[in-house]
Amino acid sequence: MRFKLVLFAAIAIATAVYPFIVYTGLNAFGPASLSLVLFALLLGRVILRGQYRMPEQYAQLGLVGTLCLLAAWRDSELILRYYPVAMSLGFSLFFAISLFAETSLIERFASLRVKHIEPHQKVYMRGLTKVWSLLLLMNAAVAGYTACCLSLAQWTLYNGAIAYIVFGTFALAELVFRHFYKKRYAQNNQNEPPSSN
Repeated sequence: MRFKLVLFAAIAIATAVYPFIVYTGLNAFGPASLSLVLFALLLGRVILRGQYRMPEQYAQLGLVGTLCLLAAWRDSELILRYYPVAMSLGFSLFFAISLFAETSLIERFASLRVKHIEPHQKVYMRGLTKVWSLLLLMNAAVAGYTACCLSLAQWTLYNGAIAYIVFGTFALAELVFRHFYKKRYAQNNQNEPPSSN
């Protein structure tokens, strides 16, 4: 179990810093080798987290897997740069597809920690799932621009730092908003007149 946690942590860190791995490793290893390593990291993360049981995950695996294999086959740095685009599109689909199910993706995550989820919380989580899907889609567009039109250093800067800052800022803003949302909901419930039934 401990080895599994260490392995998962190592894969998660490597996946998070992959733009820097690409930036520093292209000359040493070449696009083909790096592409296969990146796909192996994604596959390892999915297997370790048990996400292969989620049908939504197949969209991401298909997108990223196809891109990595194509980059390896063509030994192409340019194709390899589209890895963050495929990842963002895959995660965006991951969130979006869950909206067609009874429980949204964020609600599934929340249910791992909370036994009972109120109806208004489900509505909030479904809305947040939509926002994350849209944010990831927008990130894919920007990442695509950095891949096709900017230098490798600029691509690395955005995909290895700026994108994470944007996601982190949004997550922090959502936590603050959620705090006031819960407070306002509790106040509204207190002000409601008791039911006559």
